[in-house]
Amino acid sequence: MMRVWDAWLDKFDPVAAVRGAWRGFAVLLIGGLLAPVAAQHIPVVGSFWLVLTAVAAFAVAAWAPGTSADFRVCGVVSAVSAYLLVLPLVLLQSAGRSPVQIVSTLAVAVLVGAVTGFARTRWSQ
Repeated sequence: MMRVWDAWLDKFDPVAAVRGAWRGFAVLLIGGLLAPVAAQHIPVVGSFWLVLTAVAAFAVAAWAPGTSADFRVCGVVSAVSAYLLVLPLVLLQSAGRSPVQIVSTLAVAVLVGAVTGFARTRWSQ
């Protein structure tokens, strides 16, 4: 008999979640490396480049849910996993150690992952 607390494990495809997490991690890494270039050459965009990069990375991570039963759960798991993969690199900077920033970015990952999963559910129907 399945316990209630682990029933969510049956709702997503773990292979798709891992692939999505690595795609999101790649977008976060490349976007983070390009942030100084964006700030120097496009000052208007440079001020919120990392926010755009994070939203794009979480959407990319959640976009391919595979054979998941619930695309939203797969999207959330993929997006949060992408952020957790890049978090050690963020913590290397003193500016990245803000608990408010970490929790806020985690909340954005959950929100964007769920919304992207919901959009993919509608798209595939």
